[in-house]
Amino acid sequence: MEVIDKPALSARRSGVRSFATIGAIGFSIEAVILTALTSFAGIEAWKARVPSFLIAVLTTWTLNRRHTFAGRGLDRPSVEAAGYVAIQLCGAAVNLLIFMACLAVAPVLRRIPVIPLGIGAVGGFACNFILSKTLLYSRARTPNS
Repeated sequence: MEVIDKPALSARRSGVRSFATIGAIGFSIEAVILTALTSFAGIEAWKARVPSFLIAVLTTWTLNRRHTFAGRGLDRPSVEAAGYVAIQLCGAAVNLLIFMACLAVAPVLRRIPVIPLGIGAVGGFACNFILSKTLLYSRARTPNS
């Protein structure tokens, strides 16, 4: 008979929920910026993903550092931010491959790029969470950082 550590299980679920909630905030920020750049500025969806992605990633890093992984991570915020961006780029690669596949398979989605953005986001989520938790936030920060 396996003994279930309920507090540990609850903490894991809470971390996933927090990461997902913050990811939803980042997705919303990226979706608004992507839509504005494509609809109002006339920038191609491929090019508009660069600024929309960077702004969303820096926002989610700040929120995840304070909430999901509070007290964990690297002592130097600048190094941690760089590591977080690198991890997010891995998830973004998965996201972007799915995004491009959606546009290739259904060209009508070029007029509504938020749909393939959402489909791609699902693919990148697991990659980002697992890598963040195991590589970047696996240890406690010192109290002063």
